[in-house]
Amino acid sequence: MSKWILVKRINEYNHKVILLCHEYYDNKNDQWIIRDLQDNLNISNVTMTKIFFTDDYQWIENYTKQIDNESSQYSSAYNFYNIDKSCVILSENADRIFYYTGDNEELINLISYYINANVNNNSNNVTRKRGLEKATITYIFMGINIFMYIITALLSGNLIDSNVNVLVFLGAKFNPLIDRGQYYRLLTCTFLHGGIVHLAFNMYALYSIGPFVEKVYGKWKYAFIYLVSGIVSSTFSYIFSPSISIGASGSIFGLLGACAVMALKYKDRIGRGFINNIMSVIFINLIIGFSIANVDNLGHIGGLIGGLIISFIFIGSIEK
Repeated sequence: MSKWILVKRINEYNHKVILLCHEYYDNKNDQWIIRDLQDNLNISNVTMTKIFFTDDYQWIENYTKQIDNESSQYSSAYNFYNIDKSCVILSENADRIFYYTGDNEELINLISYYINANVNNNSNNVTRKRGLEKATITYIFMGINIFMYIITALLSGNLIDSNVNVLVFLGAKFNPLIDRGQYYRLLTCTFLHGGIVHLAFNMYALYSIGPFVEKVYGKWKYAFIYLVSGIVSSTFSYIFSPSISIGASGSIFGLLGACAVMALKYKDRIGRGFINNIMSVIFINLIIGFSIANVDNLGHIGGLIGGLIISFIFIGSIEK
């Protein structure tokens, strides 16, 4: 027998009872349940609808066939007697309506509303999850940058600012060491940052731009654009500047270049507004770079050029 009974008062003398059941419910209990409710509610007319929760398709077929045949006996292993024809059959998880009799339209509308609301909520959760999955490479790059900053802060003994010697030790772009053959620094320097503010600005930019580029170009092409842009940025800095250089800015400018190539390629579809926005962001960031001391703007330009070239090569393979 079910532990749950819902009672709806229709008027002073009439009540509708909704009994929540599983398929093993014995219909012989119907009569005494109704009599008990009549005595407790002091009413004469009680109608009952049973809601079954089951995924047993054989049971559903047998039970509904018996209802459709308007039979009052059911001789099988389930041992049903005096079948009440008013019923609703839902899946075990209450996410699907298998069957209902015609006198329960109001109840079915209510159940359908909550099933649809749950489906929409699950769909939104799936969409959000897929969004996170699509930006996997972006979050990996962000994680590497943050991890390297933690290491830098621990070795520097300072959370706010990074020690220059520590940065050189961890792989900053330092021309004398690159001259000696440590070319790996052209890549490792792109994952190092000089302070918490430097890191925060770059990670915000990467979080804002990265998922879009990753979605448009695909994971591996996006990763290639990011890494090559960073290396080209460091190479420009190595050629044109003797200063120590670090940061993900060159890679981020490469992503801006990828956005620019995509915008120009599909200008007929996305309009000039998007193109103007991308160009404005690139121009403003370059102006800011030239206006602030100790900013490796040549590296930014190198990253932008690297992103433009690689993205131009890749853009033809993107599905239109």
